[in-house]
Amino acid sequence: MMTINHIMKKLGIKIALSVQRDKVSHDIERFNELSNFVEEALHVEKKHRESYVSQKLNVIDKENETSLMAEFYAEDIFQIEIDFPRLQRYALFVSLMSILESNLIGFCWNARRLLSISKDFDGTHPQVIKRSMEYLEKEANIDTSQFKYYIDLSLDLNHIRNCIVHDEGSIKNRKDSEIISDFIKGKETISLDSDRGEKIILNEGFVEFYSEEIHKFLDCLSIGLGNKIKSLKLLD
Repeated sequence: MMTINHIMKKLGIKIALSVQRDKVSHDIERFNELSNFVEEALHVEKKHRESYVSQKLNVIDKENETSLMAEFYAEDIFQIEIDFPRLQRYALFVSLMSILESNLIGFCWNARRLLSISKDFDGTHPQVIKRSMEYLEKEANIDTSQFKYYIDLSLDLNHIRNCIVHDEGSIKNRKDSEIISDFIKGKETISLDSDRGEKIILNEGFVEFYSEEIHKFLDCLSIGLGNKIKSLKLLD
């Protein structure tokens, strides 16, 4: 017969795992709402600017004046077609990777507490993705090979994040340029702009797709931690 302490301990574990899953879902859901809002705002502004420029050009009779005015408004169109989407998607993607890393740190801390692991996980050092997987593998004895696709994907995405943060998205002269190029190859939602210093272009749909992949990754980790706890008879 289980004692009150055992019952309370199991209840605490269930609550901790549930809170962790709920946090992941909330983080991704909130992020997706922001991403959709930004993309919709860009579409609305693009239509507004195109309509405004079209109206201005339609009232000009002389062809040479029309050409001059078109050049005058070209910067406004460039901003909303190229520059603003690039900057907004860069910012969104960097935020998405921050969500991934903060949740990975949370998983390691939760694993330490629930499995009574003596070694702490330091979330302040670089290479959080790589180190967190090593921690869960070695210290929590969770078989991370079952998450290999998501681990490899996250590491690839981290190269892109670092390129955006440290080199404004340009892969020129980066040691990991080949890794980034190989990842980009054949994908419709991400490309390289050779006219602008081999800069990474995140096309519409990129952020949304990989937010779902990261959500799946974190869900898999949650299940993996839960199964490990069950195998140790800490949870029914």
